[in-house]
Order: sequence, then structure tokens, then C-alpha cells
Amino acid sequence: MTERAAIAGVTDYVLEGNSAQMRDKAFMRELVSWIRFNEAEALATMDGLFSPASGNPSLPSWVARPLLKLFFTESGENKKYREELDSSAGVVVLASDRSDKSHWIAVGRACQRFGLQATALGLKYSFINQPVEVAALRQQFGASLGLGERRPDIVMRFGTGPDLPRSLRRPPELVMQS
Repeated sequence: MTERAAIAGVTDYVLEGNSAQMRDKAFMRELVSWIRFNEAEALATMDGLFSPASGNPSLPSWVARPLLKLFFTESGENKKYREELDSSAGVVVLASDRSDKSHWIAVGRACQRFGLQATALGLKYSFINQPVEVAALRQQFGASLGLGERRPDIVMRFGTGPDLPRSLRRPPELVMQS
């Protein structure tokens, strides 16, 4: 989707989903447990969400964790998502024909191909999966897009933007069993 009206419709669902997630204590506990606030944490775990990858500063954990409660708010995050979507060239929603492993894998492959092609074209992209992560919204979101029986699985925005640090990942051989 590249039309502003279509992106605005997705934005409404992203914000509704984000609000639901921000109000969910279990979701927030898990999210915070995955944030790596500085390079030392990121290198020690080789996983998680590296704070600078989302444009936030690198700080010692003992400083960042208490500050997070002050600055990471529902209204602040909704404002950020609205601004990001308003400045995005478009949104892509990947949907599966059925809700089963083989179709989820197919959607994952399509996501990978999209990301690789976007990168080859010099574009940036980021996931805005709130409408599909909040179970109560998924079907309504799909209906708003006219997907019929198809299941929306992945939502991404794309366009131009600054280069940001990436979150680190462990090598596959450390996480896969043979």
C-alpha cells in the first residue's frame, strides 16, 4: 500500500494494537527483558533488541531501566508510530491462505525476499506487527484490508531513512540442533 488513505487505515490498527500491548503487563515484562541497552549487553547475549537499533541511546542498564518507565509510554510510542507511518513510502501486509506451519513458512520466505529486495534498492523497512500480534485485532484488521479468509501474518513499513545499528544475532549453529 502506498496510498495515504490506506496507510492511515493501517496506522489506526497499529496504534490500537500498540495501546493493547503497552497495557498488557506480561507483554511489557517480556519486551523489557529483551531490550539490550548497550553494546556490552548486546555482545554478551548476541540476541534481543539493541536499543540504538531503534534510534535510542546506548546507556548503562542501571540508568536505562528506570528511565524506560518515564519515556517509554503508550502516548509516546503511539506518537512515534504515527510519525513513522506518516513518513513511510508504504506498508506491506503479508498474509497466508491458511493458519498452518507450511503457510507460515511461505509468508516468512516472502518476508525475507521483500527485505532483501528492499535492501538491494537502498530502502529501509521495519516491522509494525501490532495488528497481527494482538489476537483480538487480527481478523478485524484482515477484514479491513479485504483479505477474506486469508490470515494477515506480517506487517512492515518501508521507505527511506537513516542507517541505524543492527541487533546482534548468534550464529545459527549455536541455536539449531542437528
